[in-house]
Amino acid sequence: MSTVLGPVVGLFVQRQPVKQGRAPLRRYRTDDIVGVPALTVDVDGVIGHPGVGEPILDVHHRLHPASRDRRGTGGISVMATGDHVRLRRRYGDHLVDGAAGCTLLIDEPDGLAGLDLGAGLEVHGAAGVLVLTGVRVAVPCVEFSRFCLGEPASAEVSPAVRTALAELDGGARGYRGAATGPGRIELGDVLHLREPHAPS
Repeated sequence: MSTVLGPVVGLFVQRQPVKQGRAPLRRYRTDDIVGVPALTVDVDGVIGHPGVGEPILDVHHRLHPASRDRRGTGGISVMATGDHVRLRRRYGDHLVDGAAGCTLLIDEPDGLAGLDLGAGLEVHGAAGVLVLTGVRVAVPCVEFSRFCLGEPASAEVSPAVRTALAELDGGARGYRGAATGPGRIELGDVLHLREPHAPS
């Protein structure tokens, strides 16, 4: 048994790390976030398929030279349209769909923030069912908070950034998890929340 959360309306991969430079002066950049119509997924991570051109190895894939997820524990992130709308209203129109770094964007006007997704997620599509486990809140970072606020990089964390870090927590920036096996995700597939007793 599972509960429908919503259809997938956006799929994104990151060609390179979104955080550029050295701490504490790193900046969050969205230049390398690419929307694609389909993804292939396995336990090592995600590969984007743009339809035209070569497949794109996501930066969270364990085989990416600059991998941000060598352990393979959270390379897939999920966010809802309602949460993205709230980000835009709060911080500005530069928070376009995908700018928060999600892999899957689902159509859910009420958002997912504040929900407990720890039982795991399933993506249902023509290719079958893909299971995501270890699902937890995508913890916001200083760099993304500054990006939201339009603040420049700094060695000091401003009071506004500290406030944003709190506002962006609890799922407001989405959730992260990892696939238990290989699969394919396409636009129009449907995300489900697993029941707590469902086996992995």
